[in-house]
Amino acid sequence: MSGPRSTDRSRLRANPLYDAGAAKVTVFATVLIVFSIILTGVIAYYITKGQSVKKLKETDLEYIGGSIASKIDGRIERAMETARLLAGNRDLNEWILGGERLGGEETIALETIRGMTEQFQYDNSFIVSVRTGQYWTEQGQLLDTMTRSDPDDAWFFRTLEDGRPVQLDIDYNEERKDTFIFVNALMRHNGVPVSVVGIGLSLQDMSQQFGEYKYGLHGNLWLTDKSGEIYLSDEFAQNGHNMRDYMPTESADRLLSMMDRERAVTEYVDADGNRKDVMLFPIASSEWSLVVAVDRKEAISFLKTIQWQTAAAVAISLLTVVFFFTYMSRKLADPYKRAIELNEELERQIATRTKELAEQNEKILDSLDYASRIQVSALPTDAELKEALPGHFILWKPRDRVGGDFYWLKRVKRGLLIAVGDCTGHGVPGALMSIMTVSLLDQLVHSDSDDPAAILTRLNRSIKQTLNQNGKEGLTDDGLDIGLCLLTDTATVFAGAGCSLLVRTPDGLAEYEGDRKSVGYRKTPADYPYTNKVVEVGPGAVHYLATDGLADQNGGEKNYSYGKTRWKMWVADNGDAPFDRQRTMLEAEIDRYRGDEPQRDDMTVLGFLPPRKG
Repeated sequence: MSGPRSTDRSRLRANPLYDAGAAKVTVFATVLIVFSIILTGVIAYYITKGQSVKKLKETDLEYIGGSIASKIDGRIERAMETARLLAGNRDLNEWILGGERLGGEETIALETIRGMTEQFQYDNSFIVSVRTGQYWTEQGQLLDTMTRSDPDDAWFFRTLEDGRPVQLDIDYNEERKDTFIFVNALMRHNGVPVSVVGIGLSLQDMSQQFGEYKYGLHGNLWLTDKSGEIYLSDEFAQNGHNMRDYMPTESADRLLSMMDRERAVTEYVDADGNRKDVMLFPIASSEWSLVVAVDRKEAISFLKTIQWQTAAAVAISLLTVVFFFTYMSRKLADPYKRAIELNEELERQIATRTKELAEQNEKILDSLDYASRIQVSALPTDAELKEALPGHFILWKPRDRVGGDFYWLKRVKRGLLIAVGDCTGHGVPGALMSIMTVSLLDQLVHSDSDDPAAILTRLNRSIKQTLNQNGKEGLTDDGLDIGLCLLTDTATVFAGAGCSLLVRTPDGLAEYEGDRKSVGYRKTPADYPYTNKVVEVGPGAVHYLATDGLADQNGGEKNYSYGKTRWKMWVADNGDAPFDRQRTMLEAEIDRYRGDEPQRDDMTVLGFLPPRKG
């Protein structure tokens, strides 16, 4: 039966007020969704842009500039070392003192220059006698004679008067018809300069190679001094000009005022309105600084993709919502009920789109540092360390953000197992090795006894089986050094493989050496029996486990390794300080000793006071 109810519905749908109400609800809901989605997209975009710019300034520029600076440093250092070798060559010294004669054995001296030039692929090399002023090329050709009256020869007399063993000089050589970066070294006999010897690097070739390091099409790379003069640029035409010719004077002055810092970051807007981020790096082998300028639009160009994806998502959402509300407004009889349902759908749509955009933004940001977090997740947390060892400090310094060093702890029936290990390799290979070792240790502790020596023996066998290293030959020969302690209520049981345990008590310092065979390597027998050492000391005995990265770090006046002796002296002198203070003091000690030298190896130091009962 159709009845009165069907008649009422037909009458309601035919009512113009009903159509107007449905249209208003549809339009209002559509506008609200459009505004919400666009607003959410804009906010997400600017958050992503802000974080990307922050990462560019704090991480990317430092990485890019550091990589380029190290390459330049390496090339200049190699050239300076070659010049020093030539200056110290006995044959060249005797040839100069003997009057620069050609033919016979005397030609051997010039062959030395030619050989080094060809071996290291320098553009040219030379030797100039102080007594005669004669300029000899690497080909044994007498190219010129130095005179004070010739302005082109001023570099020679300037080098003699300066007196430094090695000097850098950029000069146009009239005879060679090119501009070179010359590395000049003084050759002495009985302390008296007898000649200037050196090598030359073509400035034009250097600029071409320099341009290969540039980030983007509109960035800049400059080697400058404190006055802003550009000695080397990725664009050859800019060489010899001043930074102020290519950037606002105010920005250039601000950048030059930061020259004395280790590194500095700033930004400026060029004449075309493009914003550029700039980082300053000192070149250790010279008095120059590297200026890396990156066009911000190029650096964050990937955001254009996000913009288009967001716009596409908004368009699809709009079409979906319009269709949905149009369809529902035609199907529902009650305008009030329809308004309520459409409002609920609107809220669900907004929540879904907002969540999707937030998740997309989070994934983009998380991917930037995901690699380093993988290894950190395999290590004990600060809370776990603090709960297991109320008195402790940990210093974990991978050489390359991630590395082969690790620390590990596990509660067992008799107490607490704690270890510090140093796996083969640095960076990602070392990190993979350390994660595998931590996993094996967890498995062994769950399935075997808590005896440290037995655990090391089983760990040795497990690594050899996992990496197929039971034979004498193969593609890999990886393993680790490790120190493993079982902390009981009354004593410490220690087993080590290439690692020692230091124990500091009020009576002095004791060292407990581990076995000499490392774990997992092909030369280590699969059934090698590691041994335990029982340490029975009273309260207040501070234990230290450290990898060899600390002892092997070079530095100091003679660039020697830090060594175990210095490490023991440091423990003896500072072991009574609070643990948080010890960590700060040890970091300062490492930085002081290392000086300008790079970190040589991964470093891990764990100092702790074993929790004893009674």
